[in-house]
Amino acid sequence: MKTVTDTLSTYLNTKKEMLSCDLYTLTLYDGTKYYYTDADHDVTYNNNTYSHNALLLHRDQTVINNVLSVDSMTISIYATKDDKLGDKPIFLAAHDGSFDRATMALARAFFDTDGTLIGVIDLFSGTTEVTACGGLVMTLDVKSQVQGFSQEFPRRKFYPQGTFSTSGGKVSSSTEEDSASVIAPYVPLKEVLL
Repeated sequence: MKTVTDTLSTYLNTKKEMLSCDLYTLTLYDGTKYYYTDADHDVTYNNNTYSHNALLLHRDQTVINNVLSVDSMTISIYATKDDKLGDKPIFLAAHDGSFDRATMALARAFFDTDGTLIGVIDLFSGTTEVTACGGLVMTLDVKSQVQGFSQEFPRRKFYPQGTFSTSGGKVSSSTEEDSASVIAPYVPLKEVLL
């Protein structure tokens, strides 16, 4: 269940025509946050300015199930080479891994007829995965935080017969000794190289 202020609750229960927009918060793994909106003007909420002219974002419906599964949402980002994430063009940043382990949060903002912000409802948040990137569009698949529940346990396995050792920051193997051991990921991750 979503919680809202009394003012927003009254607005939602009494108005038949509503003014609203989506607010997107992109948080990179290093903690850097970017704020975007699909409104016709910048929106300020919680001392953050959501830019309307930085990127063109389009989202599909959020898929939410009543059984244990990974809820997801697809977001298409339309941009040109002049649109940047930090100091890099956004598509180059995606190819360089800037979206790895990033999170995207979606909220809906409601306004009165004068354009004054009445309230905001948090709709969805999750980790991003770039599914397509090229030309003028990048597609993100945003999966809810429960996606980690599907991983098998134990997360890592111990291999006592491994013949690997480290020396000076380099991993090497030896056919003469088996005193070293390896703890390897049970489910390999993108950022782990063996």
